[in-house]
Amino acid sequence: MTAGGVDVAATAKDTTAALKRHVLPLLRVAGFDDGTPRKLWRHRGARIDHIELSSFSTYQAATLDCPTASLAVRIGLSLPGYGAADDPFQKDHLKAGPKGLRPGEAQMPIRGVLSPGNGPPLTKGRWGWEFDWVWPIATADAAETAACDLAGQFEAYGLDWLETDWSISDILALLEGEEPAPILVAAPNGSHLKLDTGLSESPLRNAHIAMARRALDGRRRPG
Repeated sequence: MTAGGVDVAATAKDTTAALKRHVLPLLRVAGFDDGTPRKLWRHRGARIDHIELSSFSTYQAATLDCPTASLAVRIGLSLPGYGAADDPFQKDHLKAGPKGLRPGEAQMPIRGVLSPGNGPPLTKGRWGWEFDWVWPIATADAAETAACDLAGQFEAYGLDWLETDWSISDILALLEGEEPAPILVAAPNGSHLKLDTGLSESPLRNAHIAMARRALDGRRRPG
């Protein structure tokens, strides 16, 4: 957007408006009918899927060297038996809405990000996984471009990830390995889902192993 031929800086309202035009209709059709335009949940029995579309405070933007209208896209999954309501570190700290529990992305045992379409691949750095997670938005036109890009990322793989019936057996195998933050799936642009489980042999990791074993045992029982 310009005023007198000069680009006008975008605000979080511009980003929200672009998301409402290009992204939210897609997510509503997919069943994300609980929450706000920036935090959405989908409930299907004991499974909860979550999408968080965040802008940045002035402090965060200064720290990350990006405009405050920029976007971060976080997703999380809480599976039946292997979810926030079963996690001993989270189950007593969950909020609820009119349609059920609303665990935050950080409370989900499976969580990750969607990155811009031109982002680099996920790589292993000295301090862990490295990826571009900030969608920089400086102008209203950039907000439109980012929202269209995000809709494309959801259509290409993001909604499929949030639909997948992830194998508890596969999850347990990853938990019993040595990787601190095992990756379930990744896209070429750095988007990914990981198990947020802490270091091997940590109390959190051991709790997740026990949770996965109980969930797997429950799936194997007849009836």
